[in-house]
Parts: sequence; structure tokens; C-alpha cells
Amino acid sequence: MGNHKVLKTIQAQTKLKAKKREFRLLAELLARQFHVSHGTHLINLLGCGDEKTNVDAIAFWLAKQGEYLEEVKALQIDPLNHLHNELNKKLMSAEFGG
Repeated sequence: MGNHKVLKTIQAQTKLKAKKREFRLLAELLARQFHVSHGTHLINLLGCGDEKTNVDAIAFWLAKQGEYLEEVKALQIDPLNHLHNELNKKLMSAEFGG
């Protein structure tokens, strides 16, 4: 029974690390697409304040979208394109005060 519990814990940790890695890679791609790879100006808009870079803030925003992202994948919609559109809406709204 103890080994089963350890195995479940390891599997859960592995899934969590894979998710974090996926969010980080998606965040890097989105940051490049929006030309915001450098800087910290998105931390207050997208992050919780603990992030150090725009990419970190985008990764945090993506993590908050996690369940939604799974639904998008289940519908066989390109998640990168969809997230690009959602992030664009968020940034435009902030820029124009909406």
C-alpha cells in the first residue's frame, strides 16, 4: 500500500512539472509573438506580483487558464492560436482602459 501511495505522489509531481514546463514554453512563444519577452510591465496586469519577468507573468496567466486550456484542447482547437487571441484581448483591454 505504501509503494502505491509513493507512486501516485511521483506521478502527480511529474504531471505538475510537465504542466509548468508547458506553460513556460507557451509563455515564451506568446511573449515573442507580442514582442514583450523582455521587461516587467506585464507583471501587475497578468501576474500576482511575485513574477520577475513578463514571461513569468504570462506563464502565471496561462496557469490560471489551465482548466479552460484543457477544454480548448478537447475541442481540438489550436491552443496557441486561441491563447494568442485571448491574451491580445486582455492586453488591448488594458491599453484602452476597457
